Amino acid sequence: MTIVLREITREGADAILAGERPGDARVADDYPTEFSAGVAQVVGGERQFGPFFLHRSADDLVIGEIGGAFVDEEGTIEIGYAVVESQWNRGYATAAVEALVAKAREASEVHRIVAHTPLERPESGRVLEKAGFAMVREMDDTDEAGNAVRVTEWELAV
Repeated sequence: MTIVLREITREGADAILAGERPGDARVADDYPTEFSAGVAQVVGGERQFGPFFLHRSADDLVIGEIGGAFVDEEGTIEIGYAVVESQWNRGYATAAVEALVAKAREASEVHRIVAHTPLERPESGRVLEKAGFAMVREMDDTDEAGNAVRVTEWELAV
């Protein structure tokens, strides 16, 4: 299974923000993901790495998103990803993270990648582990709604 990363266009992002399906990509029936609106908000923003649609190569169907943002001046990006529920447990998230890591290795300004996974989603940690990330620590964080959540921090030197 192969995933192709394609940058989300402004047109696609605007459609997502308007509650519509992007007109420049075919998407899975259960799209958008839980993070699509947040991802669409950062398209074209400064200090972003992506974001990208996850295109399933077999049929060019969008099944999620992935991207990152620079969090320091030393070349660290923090990434996030989401796959539509109908495509969970098929290796697509791991393939997407591996594809993003490959893009990061080609980018001279990226030196380290970090990610945070909620403790109640151990499968997200397994995705990162399979992609070569090392667990660093557990820490407190906040989710999109501002609620406190305990997460595991992962990192990968590029």
